Amino acid sequence: MRSVGFTRAKFYEHIGFLKKDIAENPDKKVVFSYEDGGLFVELYKLYGNGIGLLARGLMDDNENIKIESFEAFALYEKDLSVNKYVVEFADNLPLIVFEDIGTGNELVFALQNRIDFFKDEQRFINHGRSVIFSKDEGIVKRRVNFTAFSSYGQVILPVHKPSKMVVSKDGEPSEKAASVKFDASDEFSIELMKKYIDQASGDADSRLLSEDLFSVIEGFFLPMEMNDTEYSMLGEIEAVEEVINPITDEIITRLSLNITGTKLMLIINKRDLIGYPMAGMRFMGTCRMRGIVLI
Repeated sequence: MRSVGFTRAKFYEHIGFLKKDIAENPDKKVVFSYEDGGLFVELYKLYGNGIGLLARGLMDDNENIKIESFEAFALYEKDLSVNKYVVEFADNLPLIVFEDIGTGNELVFALQNRIDFFKDEQRFINHGRSVIFSKDEGIVKRRVNFTAFSSYGQVILPVHKPSKMVVSKDGEPSEKAASVKFDASDEFSIELMKKYIDQASGDADSRLLSEDLFSVIEGFFLPMEMNDTEYSMLGEIEAVEEVINPITDEIITRLSLNITGTKLMLIINKRDLIGYPMAGMRFMGTCRMRGIVLI
């Protein structure tokens, strides 16, 4: 909540207005019918460019809505295609586990559009597939949209990058500024990859003897617990944008990050960010991952 401009004090100062505004003027409303005839509802309301609140609650037969919980949500301008995702549960809440096709990094985010998910699972059941199948085998060829929400971070200098060492076809290393590309299906590329990894590892080990860790390590994206949505991260800032929450006048900083090849958007309250972000600098901090599956 804080990351989209609703600090605890500001949120409770405006909670009466927010409940009324979201219930009566949502940007999106999704309803799901329980077996006993009850109606569960999800309400989405934007409060700023691409940021807002998601409210969950119950709706009666007269369409009166009782809001029971709030959480922050944000829309990233880019959707990510995945071969498949697997649904897991923590404290009875669905998590989406998938592999970033470009980097091979496994990512986990808390699912926000739960009603869409429940309806989709029901379609699986109606077509003869069980919930167990969809959780164990994965649901294929979908797009996801997720965001990193942070309440602490700092801007640090870019990593020092010496001339890149590239292994030539004769097996000898040579200095070039070009990037290295490998074909995992080609035996020669595999051998080059092994030599490049050994060389890069040796370079890093020698530099760590005389340099600070964060001047050598370009980035990382590490879960703080197994299958958890909280991550510790270090990544390059590619773009910076500021968004103002019109209800609280809080300034939200939106960062487009490249974390060892994985692209994502991070949002953080400006007061929680140490330093002045610029493209080319790096962000280091913690975050929680939340998102939606496009169904």
